[in-house]
Amino acid sequence: MMPSNPVSLAAELKEMMVRHALGEAPNECCGILLGRNGRIERVIAIKNDLPAPDAYFMNPEQQIAVFTEMQKRGEELLGIYHSHPKGPPVPSNADLQLAFHPEVAYFIISLADADNPELRAFVLRRNGFEEVLFFIT
Repeated sequence: MMPSNPVSLAAELKEMMVRHALGEAPNECCGILLGRNGRIERVIAIKNDLPAPDAYFMNPEQQIAVFTEMQKRGEELLGIYHSHPKGPPVPSNADLQLAFHPEVAYFIISLADADNPELRAFVLRRNGFEEVLFFIT
């Protein structure tokens, strides 16, 4: 389940996510957010195996390696992120189809205004996504 307290994300980690999104544009980027006790400590960029402006598919081998290392380090999967190069930072139908972790925050980076990227977070519920709060520290 989603922690009762919102997750926190250091400003430099947010910037890493935004740089990744800008670097992959015009295609979507994707990645994994790891940490402990609701505090995101690491941003792991994952290769998008289906690069497109409106889709992503995380490389399975890279995911397995990240999850194996995460367990060894005693970390938790706190979030998954991807970008919407042209669209708003809200989940699409495709995002809903690819959401398999109801216990994590799904962060979406909108580059619709590339000079002012927007970041929002959602959690998967039975009837779809619900926006959740997060803190930049």
